[in-house]
Amino acid sequence: MFKDYQQNQEQLLPKSLSDSVSSDHTARLINQVIDEMDLSFILNQYSPLGQKAYDPRMLFKVLVYAYTIGIRSSRKIADRLNEDVVFMWLSGRSTPDFRTIADFRKDKLADVKKTFVEVLGLCRKLGMIRIGKVAIDGTKFRSDSNGNKTQYRKTLNKRKESIEEQVDDIFREADEVDRQEEKLYGDSTEHRIKGLDLRQVARELAKLKKRKASLEKKRGKLEAKKDDINLKLRKMRKDRNTMSSTDKDATLMMMKEGHIASGYNAQFATEHQVILGYGLTSDRNDFKQLKPAVKEVEANTGKKPEIVIADAGYGRKMNYRYLKSERITAFIPYGQFNKEMAERRKGIYANNPDRELARYKFTQCVRLLSEEGKKMMKRRREDVEPVIGDIKRNMNFRTFNLRGKPKCLVELGLISLGHNLKKIKSYLKKATKWDNGNQTVEKLGAILGYQPA
Repeated sequence: MFKDYQQNQEQLLPKSLSDSVSSDHTARLINQVIDEMDLSFILNQYSPLGQKAYDPRMLFKVLVYAYTIGIRSSRKIADRLNEDVVFMWLSGRSTPDFRTIADFRKDKLADVKKTFVEVLGLCRKLGMIRIGKVAIDGTKFRSDSNGNKTQYRKTLNKRKESIEEQVDDIFREADEVDRQEEKLYGDSTEHRIKGLDLRQVARELAKLKKRKASLEKKRGKLEAKKDDINLKLRKMRKDRNTMSSTDKDATLMMMKEGHIASGYNAQFATEHQVILGYGLTSDRNDFKQLKPAVKEVEANTGKKPEIVIADAGYGRKMNYRYLKSERITAFIPYGQFNKEMAERRKGIYANNPDRELARYKFTQCVRLLSEEGKKMMKRRREDVEPVIGDIKRNMNFRTFNLRGKPKCLVELGLISLGHNLKKIKSYLKKATKWDNGNQTVEKLGAILGYQPA
């Protein structure tokens, strides 16, 4: 009636871990790709002296695979190394503790983008991308900071004004103490205190000196607070109005879920759902990020996009002008595009005193209302938006684990690297299905020595 069930069944020969990991498993692809990578930027950080360290390649493989399947906690990764057969195989049964994993991620991966660019080169060799039609979009991720510890420029300025007023009051009070001391003591001690109780004079002078010392101490504390506020304002920079005290690079932003939280604005440039470039900024708005995104794609691939597709958040004159100067065709609606199109159908036309902007708007109207334009905007929804959805939902990445922009960029690099490796895996499966395992699989095998089941 039931299949045999024995928990204590033993084997004459122990089963190899490799036998438990399917030949087309994502971990095998990650293992082989990283084995072919140039990781000198990590290896050169180690010294031959002292106790032997865990193999950096092993740690990097484990981290990339963990991020790919949505595990980012160093403690959870350490647990998987003892419990999960795939992690055991990938690590060769090595069991670094959570602190080793966390320190490796925090201290050794500043140049992780080099590995991202290598994988991007692999995608190009496979024919997955050609840097033609590039879609750009941004999304918000929460920072690893306490929202209750956010500093506001307005609040800091008010606090600074209050401190300055208190310091002025202290100076006035100190002047009053000096006057009282002068009145009591005078310039000539001998004739002014004649007939007075010397002990009373001494007591009064002691009180005034004590009061003066207290005022000086209070002023010193207030000046220190003022210096601290000035330092915070300098760190906040002129283009920001908030700063988290736990992650000074993060700022308050409206998240996708509709609430305000401390975080970063991440930018992605994609083609065929492969990430070509990524970036991170504290700026809430997207429109200043288009030029850096295009330059990032060119730096990573050695080629400028032919067409750039983006939403209305990037629709500014500066971006239209830049793309025109670079001879890149833009499919980017301006902010009021949908509203103006609806009004035009009613015979209402907007007045555009800015003639240059009016020309760009006219160009975008012609492009976006054409059949090609409609296809391009549909392509944007099917290209970059699913990538962001995959990262947030399937890879479970909504909050950074590290603090500070440089370290958060490392995490974003690991996520982008993991996503592209998953796209290679998906491409391989589709190619195997479509080509009966012939041309495309042989091409991949020539690059990686990898053959799917």
